[in-house]
Amino acid sequence: MSAAAGAGALYAALAFVLGTVLGPVRELVLAPRLGGMAAALAEAAVMAALLWPAAWIAAGRLPRPAGRMARGTTAAVGVALVLLLEAALGLAFEASGLAAGRAPRSMAERAAMLPLLLWMAALPFLVRR
Repeated sequence: MSAAAGAGALYAALAFVLGTVLGPVRELVLAPRLGGMAAALAEAAVMAALLWPAAWIAAGRLPRPAGRMARGTTAAVGVALVLLLEAALGLAFEASGLAAGRAPRSMAERAAMLPLLLWMAALPFLVRR
């Protein structure tokens, strides 16, 4: 595995852990009090801020100086793995029956993730170590 792919895997792991901590906070604490859309936006704002240090940590695994190709590989691997992990987690929730106990998320709530994925893809190009 190249250093850039390894950095992307680390980036994905950090982002996924952050999401698995923030997701239940959104569902159990924020959504009942603020509503689903406000909770999704609040989670996205916190996640966007926390992705910066995650990208900074992952960038530490890149060779010096890290060019666009290495940073692009880190971004692509990171985003792809996060999407795969999110899909796997969703399937696990469906299979376990946990998904049936929660309120369905609107399309607008789900769409809050799209700018976050773009931000995640951009960060390896923006952080410097």
